[in-house]
Amino acid sequence: MPRSLWSMSRSPRFVHSLRYSVYLSFAFLAVIALGCSNSETTDSSDAADDAKLPFTQPTDSVGDVNSAGEGRADAAANTDDARQTPPRLSGPASASPSSAAMPEHAHSDHPDHEHPNEVSGAATAGEVIPMGEAIPAGEAIPAGAAQPDESTPKLLTIADPAANETADPKRRQLRANLTPDELREFLAGADSDIQAIASGTSGIQDPKEAFAEMRRISQMKLEASRRLQNHADANAEARSDGARGELQSLSHLAALGDLKSAQELEKLATTNLDSEDQALVTDSRLVLIGFAIESLQNGEADAPQRIVQQVRGLANSDASSDIPAMMVMGQARQVLSQFDHNAEAKAVRDTIIELYADSSDPQIAKMAAQLAGSVQFDEIDRLLQQAIVGESIDTDRWTAAVDALLTASPDLQTVQYLAGAALQFEGLNRQDLATATYNKLQSQFSDPNTATGQEVQLAIRARQSRIDAIGKTFDPDLKSIDGGELSIADYRGKIVLMPLWAMGFPESLQLIPHLQELEEQSPDEIAIVGVNLDPTNAPVAEFMRQNKLNFSSYRAESSATAEVPNQVAARFGMVSMPFLVVLDQEGRVASIDYTIGQLQQTLKRLQN
Repeated sequence: MPRSLWSMSRSPRFVHSLRYSVYLSFAFLAVIALGCSNSETTDSSDAADDAKLPFTQPTDSVGDVNSAGEGRADAAANTDDARQTPPRLSGPASASPSSAAMPEHAHSDHPDHEHPNEVSGAATAGEVIPMGEAIPAGEAIPAGAAQPDESTPKLLTIADPAANETADPKRRQLRANLTPDELREFLAGADSDIQAIASGTSGIQDPKEAFAEMRRISQMKLEASRRLQNHADANAEARSDGARGELQSLSHLAALGDLKSAQELEKLATTNLDSEDQALVTDSRLVLIGFAIESLQNGEADAPQRIVQQVRGLANSDASSDIPAMMVMGQARQVLSQFDHNAEAKAVRDTIIELYADSSDPQIAKMAAQLAGSVQFDEIDRLLQQAIVGESIDTDRWTAAVDALLTASPDLQTVQYLAGAALQFEGLNRQDLATATYNKLQSQFSDPNTATGQEVQLAIRARQSRIDAIGKTFDPDLKSIDGGELSIADYRGKIVLMPLWAMGFPESLQLIPHLQELEEQSPDEIAIVGVNLDPTNAPVAEFMRQNKLNFSSYRAESSATAEVPNQVAARFGMVSMPFLVVLDQEGRVASIDYTIGQLQQTLKRLQN
């Protein structure tokens, strides 16, 4: 499940409207499914397999969710504007590499930032560890909106029953003899419970328990929906809610891997196209586009035409102004392009542009431009994805694709995309591709007085800082978070895993469970010593206590007014979170790692 879609699905713009519930069911359930799956892949030498390994792995596997049911249900909502922004980032406005400083405020045009404390999906090896924020130049760790409340600092991704006292899914039961109004209230409550579990705020920590509870709620929602449709006292509006709730419930169950529900869902959605209820028809079209996308991925010849047919049906309906419809169209265009159905991809692209590009809402217009994509973006992103899964990419071919993209779109978005791609190549140890990308950017955007020129210079300086840091001893004159003494010299003889993190950026703590597992496996060889980058007066010690973060950590305070907001971040060329520095047994910087495969290789080298 792409993180970009997940972050959008959490926006209040969507979650408070029944009209978007089918769309959301894909996002919620697929994120839980993918987040709880546990790959057995451990061979870092195999890049294709390495790319499938979650960075943060649950203790227990909940089974293979990539069944036909899950795939079908997820496909409709699997929108990924990473076609315009490399996968390390969660939103199209976040692709800005910069000068190793931290943002003064969690600014982004992406709706994800309405919820700064919610973490996107776990990173996978073979791609740069994802961050919720890029790091704009000259800014500091947030002291305002993105900072947790000083009175009750919490990291919501670490399950805490107190984080959502009003949504306790375990308490919800479906009673007999409910009135239509009571059934509608039950459906709304079930959606709230599903959202709480999917966002990590329900208090359920065990992945298997989360799956079981999600399934139980979805089954009750299905029963309540059918009761509402057939209730003798239900009016037309209530029956419509029941019909849509049935569609939603089946999509929930299909996303959890229930093949029978997936088959029933496709049949029901097809039947619903003849309904006079246009909202139900729209929801059903979204579902059927998902099935058509999966059929395309499975090689069915008529799938491209089916996608275009359903997209045109959406465009000719009242749903043509709905953002979920636009998102699904964007996903359809992307998949068609991936499979070289260029004529059909262009037809969908033209539909997106026609319906949304001139929207009076600038955010919608911007999103439409990103989802519509371009031939140049599609080609270069295809090459990037091939590199991520370990395929051989010729430098000349990549350079030609960069040239084509810069010729077609010589703007800030392109610069941000390419700088992000270069960082990905660093993480993949493809320094040739990274260097070629930086050289092209520097050649075309040499004016330091322009926004694009400044962006390029910052990215290049940050890269140089990362290069210069290797081999240098790091033992800063900083206190620990509790004000005590802390010295890297005390860890001589051990490999030190040093995550740079901040309360205002929960993404920075995504890798901690994996690091702790490594430390537990080799306590005499490995230690975790973090560096906290929050601003002065942030309640960091209390935050660590409440969230049971028991690793040692330096306190490197950030300042919004200083010329260099954070010296430690600047020293290491930090441009994204999570960010991991590895020190060898002598306290020297051995590597700055972006992927699991990279970290595994570093540890293997240092432990031999």
